[in-house]
Amino acid sequence: MSVIPFPRPGLAESTASARAPIPLFDAREGGPPAHARARLEAVKGLLRSCLISMPAAAHGKVAELDAGARSWLRATPSPYVDEIEAIAALLPAPGVFLINAAYEWGCTTLAAPAPGGRSARLLRTLDWDFDGLGRFVEVVRQRGPAGEFFNVTWPGAVGALTALAPGRFAASINKGPAPAGMASASGAIVPEVTTLRRGLMPSMHLLRNVLEQAPDFGAARSMLERIPVAAATIFTLTGIKPEQTCVIERKPEAFVTRPGPVAAANDWASAGWNDGTPSESSSPERRRAIAAYSGRAIDAFSWVQPPLRNAITRLAVEADAGQGSLRVRGYEATPDRSDAMPVTADLELQA
Repeated sequence: MSVIPFPRPGLAESTASARAPIPLFDAREGGPPAHARARLEAVKGLLRSCLISMPAAAHGKVAELDAGARSWLRATPSPYVDEIEAIAALLPAPGVFLINAAYEWGCTTLAAPAPGGRSARLLRTLDWDFDGLGRFVEVVRQRGPAGEFFNVTWPGAVGALTALAPGRFAASINKGPAPAGMASASGAIVPEVTTLRRGLMPSMHLLRNVLEQAPDFGAARSMLERIPVAAATIFTLTGIKPEQTCVIERKPEAFVTRPGPVAAANDWASAGWNDGTPSESSSPERRRAIAAYSGRAIDAFSWVQPPLRNAITRLAVEADAGQGSLRVRGYEATPDRSDAMPVTADLELQA
C-alpha cells in the first residue's frame, strides 16, 4: 500500500502549499478508542469546534443533550457503544455521545462504472454544517473478520460514513428525508434523538459493521437492505465490477434498491416512497449534476463544483474498490461563508 499526499490547485483563499496533509492512522489494533487516545488534542479541537457550531440556545444544554444521546445509543443493538464510553472517559467535559449521535444533513453521491469499464467508482461530497470536519478529517485503517477497510472519519467517531474496503466494496451514507409530519432537519446540527427509532441500529454503526463483516458486494448489499435502521438513510454501494453499483433507500424496516449507474442526494428517488415526506429542495439538481460524471475520466476533484460544492461542503471522496484507490480532500467554509474551499492537501491512497 502507498499513500501519496499531493497538493492540487484550489480556491484563492487556501493555497495548495499551505494545506496540511490528511493523516492516515492505523487502528487495526485498538480501534477508534486507540485512535482517540493518540489524537486526543484533535478530539478536543473537533468537539469544541462542533459544539460552538450548535445554535446558541443549545450551548447551555450540552450535558443534557449528551445524556440523552447516551441513553438512546445504549438502547440500540450497536456493538460500538462501549467504544464511545471509552472515548468519553478521556475527556473532562460532555459531548462525545452527542457528536456520535449526530447525523449529517446533505450529501451527494454517484455509483457508476469507472472510466474504461474495468471496475466501479464512487464519487461523494459530504455537506454538514459543523466547522472543523474538513480540517480534522483522517483516514483510519481498520479491520474485521471479512478484511481491512479505510474509514474516512474523525478522531473520536466510532461509526462510518464513507469507506473503502479494497477488493470488496466502497460505501457511503446520505441522510434521508424527514418522515412525513416532521419538520425537515435542514441546517440542524443538534441531533434530535427523539426522532430516531429506539432500539434500532444507528446507520453509521451499521455501515461499520458491514465493512467488518461483509466479504463482498452482494453480502454488503444484503446487510444494508435487511438490517433495521433507526432513521431514514440512503446508502450508496459499489463493488469491484462495473455492474456492481446501487443506491439503497432505507426506512427503518423497509428498503428500495436502485441499480446503477445511479446518483443519490437527500430525498427519495424511488416511485411511491414519498408518501408526504418533504423533499430537500436542491436534491434533484445535485443528483443531475453528479450523474453527468458517470464513466467519465476526470482530474481529481474537478467535479466538485456548485451545486455539488456549497458553503457547508466539508469532504470530497473518490473511491474504487476494484482498483484499491481512495482520494480524499477536506473543505471548510470561505471567510464570507458563501462557498467552501479546500483546506487539506489531497490524500491519495493505493492499497
